[in-house]
Parts: sequence; structure tokens; C-alpha cells
Amino acid sequence: MNFARLTALCTLVGGVIANTVLAQTPTVTATNFTTDYFNTNSGWVRDAGLPGQNATDPVSQRWQGNDPYNPVSGEGETEVVTYYPGYTPGVSGAGNSSLLQGGQYAFASIFPGTTDVRLWREFAPQLTNASYLNQSVTFFAEWSLIGSLDGSFPELDTFAFDLRTASDAASILLLQFTPGINVQANSYTLQSIIDGGATTDTLIDIGYQTVLQLEASLYGSNYDLELSQINPTTRAVITNYTLVTGGSLSAGYGALDFATVALDWDLTSGLNTDPGSNFIVVNDFSVTTTAEVIPEPSTWVMAGILTALLGAKLYRRRNATVLHQ
Repeated sequence: MNFARLTALCTLVGGVIANTVLAQTPTVTATNFTTDYFNTNSGWVRDAGLPGQNATDPVSQRWQGNDPYNPVSGEGETEVVTYYPGYTPGVSGAGNSSLLQGGQYAFASIFPGTTDVRLWREFAPQLTNASYLNQSVTFFAEWSLIGSLDGSFPELDTFAFDLRTASDAASILLLQFTPGINVQANSYTLQSIIDGGATTDTLIDIGYQTVLQLEASLYGSNYDLELSQINPTTRAVITNYTLVTGGSLSAGYGALDFATVALDWDLTSGLNTDPGSNFIVVNDFSVTTTAEVIPEPSTWVMAGILTALLGAKLYRRRNATVLHQ
């Protein structure tokens, strides 16, 4: 075997070893935060507002809101964590609860103090250092939007899940539940909005009272979006929808900029004393990060040693062949 062939063979074997190392690169997943179905066993308090709960979390990572209760006007803090039969998973005694916000279910018939009500929670991004490759961040939500308590739809408000940067500074991806543009009866429309409203995509009409799960997977400057309708009793998946593949996030932002989850409620009437008939029931929020672990230097050293040993063995065999000629 001549030297050129020996070199080519060692290069080939080295490449195979390197690819084998990469193929065995482990994947890890870390939970950035979860509401854990607002379970009372996880510290959630029923029949109470959301901001300030879970006091064991760092202050910067507790739920916040822009509409605290005003004892003078009797307005504000309309949301409530409670058990809502037919929508909250499991029996009441199991501890699961839901977050209710908006409309006719405003807690204790209290009006909001603003027409643009927001709740948000920051979280610490995980797996973002140089030890990881190909990070992706997944936002999960389970919810139902109720059209009204009496079956009529006199006026409908807009709700949204807003995926934002740290310090609630900017929107990366807004997933909005828009009334009034639906094609199907008794439904609302899911839209994705980026760049501060400059780009809006209409995705799907969703029936009121249906329980849904949504997963937005963010990677690089793109995202994928999956939607599932589930049976609220058996938790079985009824239908899956792939809504977006390779969609763009707001310009200038990427998956690892995602550090705040927000729930928005915008009143269509423009009057805080005239909320719409619809309200949202959120069963769960969570954010997870998945990444590949870069092989440790010792792994690559071992791959190099194996390649070198193979080269040396082939070189000795070549010399032995020459001596016997």
C-alpha cells in the first residue's frame, strides 16, 4: 500500500470515527418553567389572582400584571386561579386548577381597570452556554376559549399568547385569538403576528369550548407550530394540525431571546366597564429548552488516538511488506 492510499484510508477512518462520535451526541432537555397545571400541591392557591403566587420563585420570575386591584375604584385583577369543571383536567381533589381571565367570568364581577390587560412571567433561559449545540425552545399551552356563559355572543374580545424577550421588552412571536374574522360558525381565528404587527398570518379557525394544546418550537430565527384538540375528560388527542413549519420570528430575534411568556386581553369596546362575553381558560403553560451536548475534549482525543493507531498499524504492515519483497 503506497503512502497516498494510506493517508486516504486514515482520513476515511478518521471521518467515520468523528461521525460516529457526533451521531452519539446526547440530547438534553431542561424545563425553564411550568405552571404544572396550576396544581395546589405545587403551591398554587385557588380563588386568588395570579401575580405574586408561587413565592418560592425568584422575585424577577414571578407572574406580574399591569392591572392590580384598585380598592378605590373596585377595579382590576380580574383573573382567578380556580377549578373549572369540564375544562380543568381531573377531579378537583387532584389539585389541578386553571387560570381564568376576561369577559363575563371576570372574578367576582370586577371590571378591569384598563382595556389592555396583561399578565406575564419571565424565566431564565437554560442550556445556552457554549457546551451545547442546536438549541431549540418549546412553548406549550393548554387552553379553551369560552364564547359566553349564556350562549350569546354580543361582543367578543381578543386574547393572545405573547412570546417575548427578557424584561418584557419586545415581542418575538404573538399568537392571537381574533374574533370576528372566522369563516366557521361559533369559532375564533388563530393568527401569528411578528414585527410589531407588520406581518400577520391567519392560521386556523377554532371552535369555542374546545380544549386545545399548542406547541411552538423556536430554533434559530424560525419556529414550527403544532396544534392539537383533546378530549377534556379522557385527555385523548382528537385531531393534530401542523400549522407552521419554518416560520420567521420577529426580525433581529432568535429562539434564545425568548425569556417572557405573556397572556393578553384586549377589550374590543374600548371601555374597561364593557368587557366582551368571551373569556379564556388556561390549564397549563410551560417552556423547555432542548440541546445537543458537545462531546468532551477527551472524546475527540480518543478518536484521534484511534485514528493514529490505525495509521501506525497500516504503516508497519506496509514496511513489513516491503522488507519481504
